[in-house]
Amino acid sequence: MNSNHKCPKEQRDALLVFKQNISSSIKRLYSYYDDPRNGFCKDSYDRIRMNWNRSIDCCDWVGITCNNFTGDVISLDLACGMLQGVTKLDILLSGLPKLAAIDLSFSGLSVVTRNDAHYVNLDLYELRLASCNLTVFPDFLRTMKNLRILDLSNNYIQGHIPAWAGEIGGNNLAYLDISDNLITNLSEFSISGMVPQCLRNISSSLASLSIKSNMIQGRFPTTICYMGNLLYLDMSYNSFHGVIPQCFGNMLSRLAMINLEKNKFHGTIPQVYGSCGLVDGLILNGNKLEGEVPRSLATCKSLKILDLGNNQLNGKFPRWLGDLQKLQVLIIRANNLHGTIETPVTKEFLFPSLRVFDIAINGFVGRLPEQYFESFNAIKDVDKGSKTKFVNISGLPSYSINVPVKGLQLLNPPSSFVRFTVIDLSSNRFEGEIPTVIGNLKSLMALNLSNNNLSGQIPHVLGNLFYMEALDLSRNQLVGEIPKSLANLNFLLIFNVSQNHLVGRIPVGAQLETFSEDSYLGNPGLCGLPLTTRCEDLSSPEVEAKGGECINMESVMLGLGCGTLLGLVLGYGMLSTGRPKWLNAVVDAGGHTRKKKRKHVHMRKRN
Repeated sequence: MNSNHKCPKEQRDALLVFKQNISSSIKRLYSYYDDPRNGFCKDSYDRIRMNWNRSIDCCDWVGITCNNFTGDVISLDLACGMLQGVTKLDILLSGLPKLAAIDLSFSGLSVVTRNDAHYVNLDLYELRLASCNLTVFPDFLRTMKNLRILDLSNNYIQGHIPAWAGEIGGNNLAYLDISDNLITNLSEFSISGMVPQCLRNISSSLASLSIKSNMIQGRFPTTICYMGNLLYLDMSYNSFHGVIPQCFGNMLSRLAMINLEKNKFHGTIPQVYGSCGLVDGLILNGNKLEGEVPRSLATCKSLKILDLGNNQLNGKFPRWLGDLQKLQVLIIRANNLHGTIETPVTKEFLFPSLRVFDIAINGFVGRLPEQYFESFNAIKDVDKGSKTKFVNISGLPSYSINVPVKGLQLLNPPSSFVRFTVIDLSSNRFEGEIPTVIGNLKSLMALNLSNNNLSGQIPHVLGNLFYMEALDLSRNQLVGEIPKSLANLNFLLIFNVSQNHLVGRIPVGAQLETFSEDSYLGNPGLCGLPLTTRCEDLSSPEVEAKGGECINMESVMLGLGCGTLLGLVLGYGMLSTGRPKWLNAVVDAGGHTRKKKRKHVHMRKRN
């Protein structure tokens, strides 16, 4: 056959009808371009110029791919295209019988369908309609027996998933994403944990299942534990309740990532049975889990992210986690852990890959864990110019993890790496001096030691932390002067040393004078700009006081109040270059930040 075969006339005409109401967006529509949940497109939006007309062969149209030998249209990809208009999906299904892949995700288009099961496209294996304003679960999917990838996320699909959804793709469906909708329940989703009827037939083939950010209620369906090919499971931001079943421990032997964040699970975290296959993350943040962190997690040797924050866990610090050589993020904030943080006998390899260490809002006592700081090798020297991708951590306002995968690439996901570096030990009962070894963590970007009982002086070596963007030492018992070296932290956007016993002149420099008076209040011995208190040799006029109002940081710090600044949002809320959006939000909040107002980060709110 001629490799330059033109596309069939009837297929060209079908595409032209499909295109009738489509146009390039005149302006950037933030409702889908700036959606924080949209990690798929955030770095690849490209306004498509629709060159679809009869003077050009349709195989050369933007977004169209044809079979090189037959000329049949086999792929339509307008994702992230900055378009606008309403399209009828039925036209594609009826006029393009050889179509194998459709991707209209975050294109700006609204997709409508007659919602019947008339059309059968046996070659269709990939359908992506994320953020296409769908309101119903399309009936035509019932006939798609070879579908392998289905993404209906970020739409307005309501009610329950129909029981026949299990017929989609036959036994071929590997990727199903129905997250960010208005789904209330899964068909026959019983409290006994039976597999929902709508997942029954496809349960043996699924490798990735996301039902996050819906309104689904009920207990954890135990049959999910026995989906033998499942690698990624995200049930976060729903209303699941009850205890996590013991079979959950069996799942951890083969899953790469599981996210149950922001549900209503209670009871203890099940033990891991056998070997642990977790690679990317275990996220249980924001439930009502209690008991100790299970020691069996020590078998998860390849685990990168462990987030158990905002629960009711108790016991002592799980120091054995230091043996996890690949652990990059440890979050156990806002629990009931207590006691001193003891160092294991073997001190050589304690958290060598850790980049986020968040144990804030617990009951830890004693001195700060200096030995751990000494072993945080991943924070000591990082190439800031590298183009390494982030692990996506989404969720507002707390943490969650989603490894970005597209279709069957999930079987070989990209290497995960967290570039942001945070140490947050705030709101505990630590005492003693701040260890000078922290000055060796040259790549540290955020340090929060606020609301403890720390004493002594602020180490001048903190001025070595050149990439520091947020530093909070407030509400302690610190004495002495503010080191002049801190004025050299050129990237500092958040700074707070209020409510201590500091004295002397606030160092003159490019940075420290730019913060509001709130950053220094509660230190009667301090003087100089921006305070109104004059130093003996200060000749500049008084500066009008602005008051000591607490920062309203609920949207980024879990509503923990004044003095807490490190409620992280990585991934969907993070840029690959520049400062992350969580930091933008804090800067915009006012309070202990620079005086200069910055542009607000707008977040889409669903009605």
